[in-house]
Amino acid sequence: MRQLSNKMLAELYGQESTDPLLMLVTISHSSFDTLYLVNNTVELVSRGNTYNPFPMKITPAPDDGETARTASIVFDNVSLELVDEIRSVVSPMDCKVEAVLASDPDTVEIDIGELKITNINYNKQTIRATLIFDDFLNTELTSEKYNPSNFPGVFS
Repeated sequence: MRQLSNKMLAELYGQESTDPLLMLVTISHSSFDTLYLVNNTVELVSRGNTYNPFPMKITPAPDDGETARTASIVFDNVSLELVDEIRSVVSPMDCKVEAVLASDPDTVEIDIGELKITNINYNKQTIRATLIFDDFLNTELTSEKYNPSNFPGVFS
């Protein structure tokens, strides 16, 4: 169960909200400098990092227990700022998504976790990507490889 601050709960349950919830997105990869982005119109400093304003929309993963745990993110690509970084990458990028209140950017209210960015598509207007929570289907469980030389009984 996620613990939210009293201020966050008051903003969520109030009839009106004067303190916007901002999404902080950190994108990193060995081929470029870490990108710090916020869905705001002005820069935001949170825990010593300066997050640059960038229009984006994050669609969280459905929590139904049946579908794969993937979210999506859509960036506005009118300025073409992210295209060079995307073109330089051949492996999944690391992504961290956090939510903070604008009045208290150093307190992370929601931490979606460590994600991987895959399936990137872009055009002159948008960049669309899939956010994967954990790639457990491609994770090796043991160091053993099941092949005929190690386990001949399995292949007879």
